[in-house]
Parts: sequence; structure tokens; C-alpha cells
Amino acid sequence: MKKKTMHSDASKTVHMLDKGACKVCSIMNKILKPILFACLFGPGMAFAAGGEVKITSPDDGGTVTSHDKVRVSYEAVPGSEGDHLHLNVDGKRMDVIRPLRGTTEVEPLAPGKHQICLVVNTKAHVPTGVEKCISVTSK
Repeated sequence: MKKKTMHSDASKTVHMLDKGACKVCSIMNKILKPILFACLFGPGMAFAAGGEVKITSPDDGGTVTSHDKVRVSYEAVPGSEGDHLHLNVDGKRMDVIRPLRGTTEVEPLAPGKHQICLVVNTKAHVPTGVEKCISVTSK
């Protein structure tokens, strides 16, 4: 015997349902659940699954010269979703880096404070949430 299904306004919803007893709920389960799941956990959102990035040079808060390229030494463990690194300076992507350990260079920085970040990204270039940023002052 199937239980009765009753739909009413959200504040007074009463719903007793056996599988397949309600066509509205069946459609919602088939259509809305996958859409909701995709919105919450789809490719636009990546999780930091156990990765780490270290910038060993220059020092955070350090000073660099405004007429020389800045050498950035780093090590990265990308985590389960990570594939490569993006090198960002002041929020702008400067390079895509595939080696997970090494040294890269940034063009000379104008005098002032700057932020250098290495961000782990998926193959689809979506940040995983694993990153390391340092601040430097160029003089």
C-alpha cells in the first residue's frame, strides 16, 4: 500500500512518500539533485586536498632591487587535484609553472610593495585552494 503524498506551502510541508509514489518528487530527484550537486561540487569549485606550497626565496617581507629580475625559489606538493602552479604578481598571472620544485624569475618590479603568489591549479586551471603568498618591497 502506497502512502499518501501531500504537497503544501513551505511553512507547512507534510510529505509522506514511498519510492515512485509522487511524480513531482521523482522528477525533482532526477533533475534537481544532479543540478544542485553540480552547482555545489562541480568544476568551478576545487578543494585543497592535502597540498602545500613553500616559497623559500625571497623572504616574506624582504627587499628586492627594482632593476633586477626577482628569483623565486619554491617547492610544491599539489595534493590530489593539483596539476601545476600559477605564478601571480599583485593578483595578475605571470606564468604557468609545471615543475613542482625549482626557481623561476619575475620581471623587475617597480619600486613599492608587491605580492608574489604561487597557486596550485587543476588541469582545467581551477585553483585548488593550495597557495603561498609573500610580500616584498622593491627599491
